[in-house]
Amino acid sequence: MGAYVLAEALGRAEGDHRAAFDDYERRMRPFVARNQALATENPGGPASEESVERAKGAISLDD
Repeated sequence: MGAYVLAEALGRAEGDHRAAFDDYERRMRPFVARNQALATENPGGPASEESVERAKGAISLDD
């Protein structure tokens, strides 16, 4: 997913890699934060289904 989002950002940035990286960070940060939180939600056990669904939905590829 990250490679797809980065490629899309680079394509839209028209050669401005700094703008592409900023766009990539803006789009990926919520997704990464929610997925990292799954690791600490329930130490020693699985994350709740609700949390997993929220983490999966934290990014849209249609943006």
